[in-house]
Amino acid sequence: MQETTLIIAIITPFVLLLIATAALLINAIKQKKIMRQQQQKLREFIEAIKRGGDTPATPAKPYKQFIYEQLEFTQDRFNLLAPRSDIAGIQPNDVPLNQRIVALRYAFLRAEELGTTAVQGSEGYWDIFQQTLEPLLQVAQDIPDNSEELDIYKKRVENLEKFKKLFFDLEKRWDEAQTNAQVHYNELYAMADGMADKEHYENLLSQYSDSYNDINQHIYSTSAVINGQPIENKTINIIRQDPRAAEEIMKLRNVAADQYRVINNLQRKLEEAVTAEEKDQLIKELDQQLQRQIRFVQESDTCVQLLEEELTRANEKLQQQEGAIEHEHLLEEENQRIKETLHSFTRESKDLLENIEELEKENDQLKNASHAQNNTSRQESAEQLNGEIIALRKQYAELEEKYLALKLK
Repeated sequence: MQETTLIIAIITPFVLLLIATAALLINAIKQKKIMRQQQQKLREFIEAIKRGGDTPATPAKPYKQFIYEQLEFTQDRFNLLAPRSDIAGIQPNDVPLNQRIVALRYAFLRAEELGTTAVQGSEGYWDIFQQTLEPLLQVAQDIPDNSEELDIYKKRVENLEKFKKLFFDLEKRWDEAQTNAQVHYNELYAMADGMADKEHYENLLSQYSDSYNDINQHIYSTSAVINGQPIENKTINIIRQDPRAAEEIMKLRNVAADQYRVINNLQRKLEEAVTAEEKDQLIKELDQQLQRQIRFVQESDTCVQLLEEELTRANEKLQQQEGAIEHEHLLEEENQRIKETLHSFTRESKDLLENIEELEKENDQLKNASHAQNNTSRQESAEQLNGEIIALRKQYAELEEKYLALKLK
């Protein structure tokens, strides 16, 4: 059991390394594909400029793509106005006017998007608009008289305002206390050189400061919620990976980001270029950028090759470990069978020895009692007993031989 646990502990880092290497390899291949697409676009731009003297006209966007972009803009605007609401599930009478306007525009755009899937002018085309826009155009129903419930909510709002005032007072006092605490912290930190265990003393001061920082962060986040400021919730995923491979991937990402910026600038210059000198200068810049792209693709090929070699080595090590584990399992099963066989042989040998002793005792008794009998009958009984004893001893010898053969394996 301890050997199996040790083997699992040994193979676990290799499995994690294999997974991380595979993820890095996939990411590098994607980056390489993106760079090749950028390189192809640059070549097309250069050829277009060389073929024609004027800047090629930007093709018009398809209507459906325009609808998609406007839907995204409207969705972003609504998320800014109401971060915790769903624009597709609101009712027009339940939200403020600014949110209602954005939701109405989103509904019209959504209807236009769905309308592109039907034949224009058909009944199905107009049914789509009716089903999409009808909920937003319904007349508000009469609101029942809930004066008692309204009074309760007003009272709760008043209580919340009181709590809000108390919180801001607490925040003010906390800022003052934090300023004083920082002064005392600086004084205590200056005394670190005179302490016997300086490192332990500084660790205690750091823990003390961290506890204040946690409370400070909590107070500021609560204040942001009260003031209506959105709080960004960021999730950080930590993946353990090979530092060399991670460094190469980071270089690829940085270069890719730079290339995106350069391409955007070149596209902007293409649109703004008017004179022949500007176009010649732009062609030179495009040639330089193309050479950089070629070098970057070569570097990407090298990185991908290195990652493939690391993945191959990790696979080989994993296969070796799997073979070793399988061999260990087979040996363990064989040892268990040998132990069971030895235990069985030991029991049988013990029984045979007991039988031999009993037969020898009976033989002695018969020899002592045979003096009164004739010599013929006495000799026959003795020969019979001796034959049984010899057979048992032979069987015992065979068992002992098998036992030694198993012992030597």
